[in-house]
Amino acid sequence: MGRCWKQHSWAVWLFIVLLCGWPAGAEAALEKKSDRTPRAPRAITQDPAGNGAAYKEGEVLVKFKKMVTRSEAGMLARDLAVDTIKEFALLSQWRQSAYLLVHSAKATTQELLADLRARPEVEAVSPNYRRRLQRLPNDPKFSLLWGMNKIAAPAAWEKNTGSAEVVLAVLDTGVDYRHQDLAANMWRNPGEIAANGVDDDGNGFVDDVYGYDFSADKDGGRDSDPMDIDSHGTHVAGIMAAVGDNGAGVCGVNWNVKVMALKSFRPDLHLYDSDSIAAIEYAILMKRNYGVNLVAINASFGSTGENPLQKDAIAEAGDQGIVLVCAAGNDGTDNDQTPFYPAGYDLPNIIAVAASDENDQLADFSNYGANSVDIAAPGANILSTFPTGKGLEGTLVSGAAVYNAIPMEFSGYPPAAGLAAQLVDCGSGLDSSFFPAIVNGNIALIERGDTTFEEKTQLAQNAGAVAAVIYNNGAGNFSGTLGKAGSWIPAVSLAREDGLLEKALGIHPVTLFIRAADYDILEGTSMAAPHVCGALGLLAAQFPADAPIKRIARIYSGADRLDALDKKMRTGARLNLARSLEENLLLTLAVFRQQVNVWVLKKDFAQVYFSVENDPGSGVSVAIYGIYRSSAGNGFEMIKEVAASELQDNSYTYFDKYLDRGVAYTYLIQARNAQGEVIASSTQESI
Repeated sequence: MGRCWKQHSWAVWLFIVLLCGWPAGAEAALEKKSDRTPRAPRAITQDPAGNGAAYKEGEVLVKFKKMVTRSEAGMLARDLAVDTIKEFALLSQWRQSAYLLVHSAKATTQELLADLRARPEVEAVSPNYRRRLQRLPNDPKFSLLWGMNKIAAPAAWEKNTGSAEVVLAVLDTGVDYRHQDLAANMWRNPGEIAANGVDDDGNGFVDDVYGYDFSADKDGGRDSDPMDIDSHGTHVAGIMAAVGDNGAGVCGVNWNVKVMALKSFRPDLHLYDSDSIAAIEYAILMKRNYGVNLVAINASFGSTGENPLQKDAIAEAGDQGIVLVCAAGNDGTDNDQTPFYPAGYDLPNIIAVAASDENDQLADFSNYGANSVDIAAPGANILSTFPTGKGLEGTLVSGAAVYNAIPMEFSGYPPAAGLAAQLVDCGSGLDSSFFPAIVNGNIALIERGDTTFEEKTQLAQNAGAVAAVIYNNGAGNFSGTLGKAGSWIPAVSLAREDGLLEKALGIHPVTLFIRAADYDILEGTSMAAPHVCGALGLLAAQFPADAPIKRIARIYSGADRLDALDKKMRTGARLNLARSLEENLLLTLAVFRQQVNVWVLKKDFAQVYFSVENDPGSGVSVAIYGIYRSSAGNGFEMIKEVAASELQDNSYTYFDKYLDRGVAYTYLIQARNAQGEVIASSTQESI
């Protein structure tokens, strides 16, 4: 009897509030006894619907149907364990429906949703989602980082911008650890006191503060200073880990992470396997014996020589949970036919990365391989950190317009105050007839195409031009080279859209600047690999308990599958950072080889086991799982098709019989939807 009275009392109070309006401030605290057990307070909860959205726990937004009067709306709330109600009075008036925000300290959001959805008078009910600004870093050159937008990094940064507990290593020419965009993210050995000449932590390396130099001289001598001797390693480090949102320069895939510098290139800018093996040894030592949370090593180097010792060192790193992310090579060739190492070693902890361009095509210089290259990432015209003062940046000022102009390799320099002259259209600059007399003493504007930048610039120089501006014949800007050092006039590239705007103005005054900078543009699979290595770092921050193979699976499953990359690499896909961070469908593969000597032919067989993690709220639906096998360097072929309904406990075991003894086999699992599209891939396992 008492409980019934309290319910009616609550209904009367809510009826009065709804009928007479809300108190000042549009919010009133209303108490009601409840049989619900009070819940532990949770301010924010992730939506179980699988969309990743966060909402305020214990709150719902309710819209009643138009037929429901305000008094009826009050009666409908009588069973809710509500503490606070707020009406959106103006919206209710304008839309002729009751719009309420309801809060309860006793009922969960899901309980409130279930209660209200069961009532026919309710038109809509939703959690009170928490939304954020679409966060972009304030680094002034961020707008030039086309690759970050292509891999959906801004969306990923809404979830995670990295962790100082994660370490990524750069096995390269060294790293400028004093750079304004890298210094705060450099790994520092906590057991070592800088410059005291003592091996403080007893690891066998004196003063290894930022890492170590395994190639200090032409004979592979060593010292403690891994400062960059070129620019390559610093550029790679910036893609992975330039500090984000610090108001300076660029940002990396991780805004916050630690970079271990493993300098391994000698003064002749060659890397010897002995130096790379020593560097990998050091990385393993620091992880295994000193607790450094080293997740991955970036290896943007390679050649066609296969070295089983180097392979074993990488395999040992894999046993310690370290992934090696390798550049696929820049020869434009098929790695299936001509292997490129270390990318080509058949090891589960290697990710071989090709380069894609701004148009999601395979970059024209990039190696590829349906069976030997795993994934693509942006690698053309990538702006990143350079050793302090050793980069170049150019600008073309035309009236109020300021264009990004990329200096050509071996370009000459204008005066420090800039080169002011008239800009003269010279068409495609294919021969001397394209250069009018007025270009003498002025700047030639030339369209890219049909011949080399060297030839176009030489013709402009012969015609008396004081500089050459070559604009692209496709979307976006590009980086180019004049082929060799010489007495060149200043030469820069310009985006096509910018070049066409300038061409339309006719002959007009401009000023060209080329200045020393802490940033510059490089391209190559060397630039693609650190995008993926950085992704592993971000995944380690988001999912610290994941095994390396699971992080790799997230990268492959989340990647964007593109027609231009199909049959060019194992995944046929380009990195998508945001999807990898929220990937709900993961395939894990294990393969075991067995021998059966009672068979006349003494054939082997493989036990192929795969398991599936698929968040039921994700909306991802798999129709078919394909088991693929390759051998002796041949392409993958499907050997078994498994319907989703055939899985038991989200796993499946297949026995692949009659395998040739002494022959290596590699397996791969792919999931396809009802339309036949590949929606997830496993890592590859070899026996």
